[in-house]
Amino acid sequence: MHINRGLVFWGIALITAGAVALAIQSGTIDADAARELWRFWPVVLIVVGLSIIAARTPLALLVTILAGLTVGGFGGTLVAGWPEGIGFGCSGTADQSRTETGTFSGSAEVDLEFNCGDLEVTAGDAGGWEVTATYASDAEPEISSANDSLSVRAEGAPWFTDRRQEWEVTVPTDVDLALKVDANAASSRLDLAGARLTELNLSANAGSVFLDLTGAEVRDLEVDVNAGSASIVVGEGTSGNGSLSVNAGSLELCVTDGLVVAITLDDENITFGHNLDESGLDRSGDTWQTGDGTPDLVLDVDGNAGSFTLNPEEGCE
Repeated sequence: MHINRGLVFWGIALITAGAVALAIQSGTIDADAARELWRFWPVVLIVVGLSIIAARTPLALLVTILAGLTVGGFGGTLVAGWPEGIGFGCSGTADQSRTETGTFSGSAEVDLEFNCGDLEVTAGDAGGWEVTATYASDAEPEISSANDSLSVRAEGAPWFTDRRQEWEVTVPTDVDLALKVDANAASSRLDLAGARLTELNLSANAGSVFLDLTGAEVRDLEVDVNAGSASIVVGEGTSGNGSLSVNAGSLELCVTDGLVVAITLDDENITFGHNLDESGLDRSGDTWQTGDGTPDLVLDVDGNAGSFTLNPEEGCE
């Protein structure tokens, strides 16, 4: 007998969330104790990851039940009332600052590892780069550079206290860049309009991302979102290939008129919702296309316990 693990996961998660919420509201579970549970929020990422890894093993059902219980337990605290000061352990006051500048002699690699706070990356017009990093306590980031590389790394894990960061990074549009961004417990904004990207690898965990690729050439795009949300804008001049993935979160894609985008998505995954059937696009198998002719941008989209929305009514801001 085949068991639909997606239905099992959501059934257990909803039952557990309701039971936990009722227990908190009735006083059976202390509200302060429930708030303390959120100090261990990375457990959600762990069990969701385990459920993906174990999907085709004999342990699949057991891990699915565990994931449903864990997600439902955390969700129940939210139903009963958003925990005060949750903040994902991202605290401290960013009151110390450091600025560095430089140039690239040709194509370059840019690697940003960011934990806790606000990250802003902007594609500038000139050939130079600039990093202004504001940080809390003794959590000064490590900045290293060469003629063909730039690396900025935050110290410590995002759920440690007194680690808040605020970075403003400017990269050039007149050189080919391989850009890698790893953002955890962060609010990230990447304005990369007009950039020339041989590679864009963006990983966001427990946070939100806004990504503007209007007019950008992205030969290899990879966006992974876990326990968070991402809004992506593409427009005239955008080109390339890539993949978008979300687990326990949401993806939004805004496409301006005239850009032809081909989107391939597994339509049989019950844990992942989308609005492509209602969007009026031409469909061939598991691929939807926004216009006629050869696509300017080709995307593979997948996810678990998440959603994908094309051109949401409120936009992608």
